[in-house]
Amino acid sequence: MTSITLREPGWPGPTASTDQDSRRGMAAVIFFFFVLWTNLAVVLTQFHGVPQIVASSVVVVLLIPIVRALIVERQPPVVTPVLPLVLIFLGTLFLAGIRSPEPSVVQNNIGLYLTEGLLLYLLVSNAVRTLPMLTAALWTLILAGALLGGLSIFQEFTHTYANDYAGFAQVDRLDTGGGFNIAPADATQKELRPRLGGPLGSENRYAQILAVVFPLALLRAFRDPRRSRRLAGGAASILIAGGIFLTFSRGAAVAVGVTIMLILLLRELKLRHVLPALAVLTAVVALAVPDYVRRLSTLEGVTALSSSTSNSTDKPDSALVGRETENLAALHVFIDHPVTGVGPGVYFHDYSRDYANRLGLRYLASERRGHSLYLEMAADTGIVGLTAFLVMVGVPIVLLLRQARYWRSRDSERAIVASSLVFALFAYLASAMFLHLSYQRFFWAILALASAAFWVLARDQEAYGRAGDEAVEAP
Repeated sequence: MTSITLREPGWPGPTASTDQDSRRGMAAVIFFFFVLWTNLAVVLTQFHGVPQIVASSVVVVLLIPIVRALIVERQPPVVTPVLPLVLIFLGTLFLAGIRSPEPSVVQNNIGLYLTEGLLLYLLVSNAVRTLPMLTAALWTLILAGALLGGLSIFQEFTHTYANDYAGFAQVDRLDTGGGFNIAPADATQKELRPRLGGPLGSENRYAQILAVVFPLALLRAFRDPRRSRRLAGGAASILIAGGIFLTFSRGAAVAVGVTIMLILLLRELKLRHVLPALAVLTAVVALAVPDYVRRLSTLEGVTALSSSTSNSTDKPDSALVGRETENLAALHVFIDHPVTGVGPGVYFHDYSRDYANRLGLRYLASERRGHSLYLEMAADTGIVGLTAFLVMVGVPIVLLLRQARYWRSRDSERAIVASSLVFALFAYLASAMFLHLSYQRFFWAILALASAAFWVLARDQEAYGRAGDEAVEAP
């Protein structure tokens, strides 16, 4: 496989000042993605007394590469093919909120979409304009996931659940037992097993952000042409997988499994390479963390959700019943308001408990969000909003798949970048089957990075096509 470097027409040659500005821009991108994925800004606010306005301003560092590109190099703003779809999706939120009986709820939710969604998308997609920046951003996410997973593994083996390690290894509800019951079915008392929540303090959300970066590390482990990077990717894959296991998140397990299957189906990795690694990992988990196997075995209870039997051994656990209740409630609200829904955030605020308690499955004493991004979005924004969302995330996946195929025989780095972001997005979407769209900054950052990747790779493809099979000088 050949490796090429591309230079944009009309760009100035390298000078000491441009090299220094480039390094500053690269450092800003690395800093931003590390702070974002480790949840450092929130940890500083909640555990170390840093004012929220200071912690929230970390996104401003992205202006460093943006100002350099727009003012120093006089490049135009980046308009990715996905940007119009982002604007259309945001437009459906306004449409869904027009007839809502809760304008203040709609206003708050749209405000969150604008700040954590549109603004973040514009900043990331305009800051990350080159292949080196893309590569640096992906390795930063891999490093952040590996550090968090490694800390969770250390916390587990030392049983230091009460130590939150400066806020980066939180365990939710530890003071009340927390976790899940690992006692035998015939035991008279529960035996609660802690679930690790990392810097988010929410085990399922922590598992989700680790699941997103897992395919980034996995592809590096098997496909990077440099041996040192393959070893780094392999080590990171193990640490990230360890962090996912210790959350005991069943949804994340399903999402990771489906993502690996897709990687194999698309022949991004070969089964004969992946299968031995999965076999070894499975054996290690079964021996080191047997409670994880027991946790996954509770998924068998899904088949009992529709069963009318009263046999206690066939009944699903209470968590599965609760999720069924929350999702069916969202589905019924969507059926009653199919076109534009009840308004962003209004399902949770006004409809969730009422509709859930009508089902007679489990009584909810308070409002509960849908336990699926898709069902809750359908209830909030109807078929219009849900369709806009699916198109918005589907288009960059299709575009990047095309780029991955194009670069596979031409340049390994570009091919890995394209494929990695396809599966990162897919992992998020798969895990979203079981989680609503909270902590949405992680989703928008990955969507923006995927959109930026297509923009960069499409321009490289155009330049490569003009140059034929000859490499052109790098800036």
